[in-house]
Amino acid sequence: MKFLLSTAALAATMVLATPAQAATFVFVTNLTNVGEAVPTSTATGNATVTFNDVAGTVAVQLNWAGLANSSPFGHIHCCTVTPGIGNASVLLDFGTLTATATGSFSNLYTPAAATFTNLLAGVQAGRAYVNIHTPGTYQGGEIRGFLAPIPEPETYALLLAGLAVVGGVTRRQRRQATKSAA
Repeated sequence: MKFLLSTAALAATMVLATPAQAATFVFVTNLTNVGEAVPTSTATGNATVTFNDVAGTVAVQLNWAGLANSSPFGHIHCCTVTPGIGNASVLLDFGTLTATATGSFSNLYTPAAATFTNLLAGVQAGRAYVNIHTPGTYQGGEIRGFLAPIPEPETYALLLAGLAVVGGVTRRQRRQATKSAA
């Protein structure tokens, strides 16, 4: 029992003693035709969007393959009424992307403070999505994906501490069962 309490106290101390720092929030998504007005594209992609709350910046990294043509443009739409579904207005425009049907794009944006705050809140609530459009059939959007957070290191530390506690309890129960059987 002392081992169990010591382990729990150590884990709690590690999590609570982590100093608060400037927050960087990282969100990712896979881009597909799901949710698009014309859901027939076979293109795919992924996006990573990183918010820095001290600098007020949004870093965007996109990769895509198989777009219908080589004149893509994109942006982040926010905020849908229901998390994970629906349509919303453009809140952060990327402009014209690299002119290829298969390619990548990376840029750093410094939106107005209110836009940054609204966009971050929308993304955290699961109500913002990255959308890549191409002229013609997919003018209204070819591939999209709702952004989801990458768990912070503290989340993993807490998970590992919980697993250690469960493992300790299980081991103790096995030892007690073995002693009782003898």
